[in-house]
Amino acid sequence: MKDPLVRFSVAIGGDLLEKFDRYREEHRYPNRSEAVRGLMRAALIQDVVAQDDAETMGVLTLVYDHHKSGIADRLNDLQHQHFDHVVTTTHVHLDHHRCLEVILLRGSVRLVREMADALIGTKGVETGRLVLAPASAIVDPEHGHEHEHGH
Repeated sequence: MKDPLVRFSVAIGGDLLEKFDRYREEHRYPNRSEAVRGLMRAALIQDVVAQDDAETMGVLTLVYDHHKSGIADRLNDLQHQHFDHVVTTTHVHLDHHRCLEVILLRGSVRLVREMADALIGTKGVETGRLVLAPASAIVDPEHGHEHEHGH
């Protein structure tokens, strides 16, 4: 059952309102309410992924030159050390030398960050970036939105 929406007012004006309206338009929120909800969810997500013991999903992207001595083996070895936390990987050839690898990780925030740091810090990795998302709902299912995904 969907909870009823609660209206509350926020007093805002001047530069901050103008910047917020530009943000809303640039991010294609249909109205201010949707933009506020989006920012609230983002803040709640940041709180969760700041907790070392919280369960998280991480998406790690790496770009590296596969001609660098043994880099592919080193990256594979690191992933095999934590095979139970590596959900999947995708490997794409960007050009004759460079590869993009996307690795989906699952575990505590601390573990996922440590794994990502080890992979990003591997000699020969040109760039790496980790994006974290909570592995569980950020809104209490009894008080928020819940639906089936069919999996």
